[in-house]
Amino acid sequence: MRVVSATNVGNYRKNNEDSYFVNDSKNLYILADGMGGHLAGEKASKMATDIIASHFKKNKNIRKTEDVIEILSSSIKNANKEIFESSENNEDYRGMGTTVSAGFVLEDVLVYSNIGDSRIYKINKGIEQLTRDDSFVNYLIEIGDITEEEAKNHPKKNVLTKALGTTETLDVYVNTLKIEKDDIFLFCSDGLTNMISDEEIFKIVKENTPEVAKDVLLNLALENGGLDNITFILIFNE
Repeated sequence: MRVVSATNVGNYRKNNEDSYFVNDSKNLYILADGMGGHLAGEKASKMATDIIASHFKKNKNIRKTEDVIEILSSSIKNANKEIFESSENNEDYRGMGTTVSAGFVLEDVLVYSNIGDSRIYKINKGIEQLTRDDSFVNYLIEIGDITEEEAKNHPKKNVLTKALGTTETLDVYVNTLKIEKDDIFLFCSDGLTNMISDEEIFKIVKENTPEVAKDVLLNLALENGGLDNITFILIFNE
């Protein structure tokens, strides 16, 4: 796997509340977009990436997909518990939470999970969003109240229906996907996808080398407004 990644505070935010992690073996990818006042968002996203990464570090002999599913699920639940407790016990962090998109590649299988409105995409002959946004506007789209076009400028666009660390317990769903030749995976915060359409992302990633694609995506997100922190991981199955 060839991996490139980027993070940027954007044009308007004072702090970067996004965190991400890629391990040395380039087969574990974690991205989190934190929320909460003051430094709470930074704290929540960093806790999420650190806790999930540490679970995988402890389990070095992963041989089966079932092992990955178990570790990913338990690590996300543990991160949720620790963020929630930290929020409850510290007034500065009260109400903090984070999204998380996490994936692990074992041989030719991607095992992944998602909480919140960060996303995981598969790019090959087309672009496909593998994850479902846990957001109020996505719920409205699913019940047919608004269109995807109307969702783009909806006043409650940033309201999440599920996040890591905001409730004591959390249902975690883990999915698997067989990796095909030339698959590319994109893990990203909404600071990227709110600024660049899926079609543009597809075109940029397919028409450029990994390093150039990374730079073009980041620069375009900033040029188009850079309203939020921008973070993404691109994984190429070469």
